[in-house]
Amino acid sequence: MRVLHHAAAINSKGQFCNGWTYRCRNLVDELAYFTDTANGVVFVCHLGEAKKFCKFSEKAWSLMKGQPDDTYLRKRNGAIHGEHVVPISVIQRITFNMLEGGSDDQKIADMLSYLVEVVFITKKEQKFLDSSIRSGGIGLKTSMPRGWDADVMNHDWSKAKRYARFETAEIRLAEDTIRNSIREDLPV
Repeated sequence: MRVLHHAAAINSKGQFCNGWTYRCRNLVDELAYFTDTANGVVFVCHLGEAKKFCKFSEKAWSLMKGQPDDTYLRKRNGAIHGEHVVPISVIQRITFNMLEGGSDDQKIADMLSYLVEVVFITKKEQKFLDSSIRSGGIGLKTSMPRGWDADVMNHDWSKAKRYARFETAEIRLAEDTIRNSIREDLPV
């Protein structure tokens, strides 16, 4: 992230150029699907890995729990969708602010470790999260609800309410998957 930030430039409109936004988005997106286990690095893309490392909404879990372990989860037109609990655009802004504020690599890594997580939800739940209020949704595709980050600006990531979008949308996590995590030391 730091290398991408230093290589980036700001254009006359105050926007990142040199591909920073694109590269940062892809990096953060892929971080959510990798885990380091005793058997090496695992890339979560099949149900077998997801059953060990990822959370599912109740509705997504009811669709998937009986499927074969080799079911590919990252299909564009599949029944479920891997949703970042905190939108990547929010994580990008936090990262940029931390870099500008002089945060060290460990603090940035702690933030990424805590806020970058994918939960599998149904396409209907995704549409409700993403659609505007005028269109019958809650309009939280690229933002978080108010109050989710009371302590985030103090960089105490463990106090950020990272599931606030799901709570607002009344998307409940499946009990069978609630303890699943890429990192075992993170609270639910």
